[in-house]
Amino acid sequence: MKILYIMLICMVFLISGLFESCSGSAGIKSQAEKADVSTEEVRQNITFASWNVQTFFDARTTGTEYDDFKKAGNWSKDKYLVRLGRLCDVLTSLNPDVIVLEEIENAEVVQDIVNQLAGKNWNRSKRWEYAFFAKENGSAIGCAVFSRYRISDISVHSMDIRCQQIAQPQCRPVIQFSVESKGRHFWVLANHWKSKLGADESRIWRQWQESVAGDRLCRLLAKSEAVILCGDFNQDIGEFCPGISGDSGSKAKVLFRSGGAGGRKVSEVYSPWLTQGGALSTKTGSYYYQGEWERIDHIFAAGSARIAAFAPRSEEPWADTEGRPIAYRIYNGEGYSDHLPVMCTVTF
Repeated sequence: MKILYIMLICMVFLISGLFESCSGSAGIKSQAEKADVSTEEVRQNITFASWNVQTFFDARTTGTEYDDFKKAGNWSKDKYLVRLGRLCDVLTSLNPDVIVLEEIENAEVVQDIVNQLAGKNWNRSKRWEYAFFAKENGSAIGCAVFSRYRISDISVHSMDIRCQQIAQPQCRPVIQFSVESKGRHFWVLANHWKSKLGADESRIWRQWQESVAGDRLCRLLAKSEAVILCGDFNQDIGEFCPGISGDSGSKAKVLFRSGGAGGRKVSEVYSPWLTQGGALSTKTGSYYYQGEWERIDHIFAAGSARIAAFAPRSEEPWADTEGRPIAYRIYNGEGYSDHLPVMCTVTF
């Protein structure tokens, strides 16, 4: 079993400047582009998923858990194991080649998930034999990755912002890694941005987190890489800056802004939440709040990466008969997560 535990934190200092555009294109090919596909190298296809699994804590108290878990007198190892089995049943049902999970407490939970998944599949080629976890020291939750394909070149990029009038809260880092298959690879930037608690103040920190992700994206696009950005961005697709335009005239693109020593830059990324005409591609979102769907969980494509067959997965038993996520409730141990998993096929 190949388990990597990564705690590398790269401090990023960001400054203001002029906007420049990073090269790279993304999305589903237009008909004109498809006509030239015979001139391209044979592309690889991998199924890919991202899911915020809602505060997935183990049964051991370390002090960093959220208050509702600390105060839950009936939280126990038995309830954790039941929830663990339920999670692994969903992952087995979805059956992606690569999955990124947000809101995992620690590496021990990752090991438990790996062991459970291995016991559900005797076919070694279908097992998720690569896994890793990362979070900042003192943080309650982090991100975990499980893959059937080799993952490498892992780095974790945090930020230290000191130019705001308010002190920076604890913010989750951007995790960068490469997925390799048959001599080809694509890069993943896994994100979990600041929640909307705090309204205007929280928006400031999401903008800084966008800058960190945008800086990593620019660096990869400068090398003509295939890039996927995924995770819980706590920002609806309509809250991102719309794309500039493009040769195909597609309105299914949004901008990622970055800042660093090289000045301010922007990168266009393709969003499968949008049609080529700019309308919403699905009636179902990934998060249901106050009677409305929100599309805050994303899988974006940039560079030579393409996305196909995208959908929020709203099947039972992790969603109700209306397709809405069934949140986990500590008091009775029922439910799964307050988010739906989002899934697609990545071609690269």
